[in-house]
Amino acid sequence: MNKKSFFLGVVTGIVLTLATLFVIAIINKNSADNDSVQYLEQPVSYENKKETSFKVLQVLGNAALATEASDKIGSDVIYFGNTVLVLGENFYSDQIVTVKNPQRVGTYSYTTNGGMPKTVPVIDGEME
Repeated sequence: MNKKSFFLGVVTGIVLTLATLFVIAIINKNSADNDSVQYLEQPVSYENKKETSFKVLQVLGNAALATEASDKIGSDVIYFGNTVLVLGENFYSDQIVTVKNPQRVGTYSYTTNGGMPKTVPVIDGEME
């Protein structure tokens, strides 16, 4: 065995080890995100509301953290209500989402930027 093949073997081993660790890190990150949602066995009505609207704060894949409309001053709506995770697709920041027949289907746990743990309801329903 010459020095060149030994060196190539060592480099190949290092590259394969790093690639394997990278794949494991991605898998663990995805599974940690899924563990943050606890689904209910049966959906329940969200605060007995027929319709409510939310303002998207942060998009998380096929869901979004959003705050509920809390008050109306003239024609302006204030979004300082409950924080929820809204299920759906194609969300964007500051989007206003109206949900008809909102259902609470679970809870979502996360840690805020300030380090505080939070648990919020997961909402699903007919989007407008």
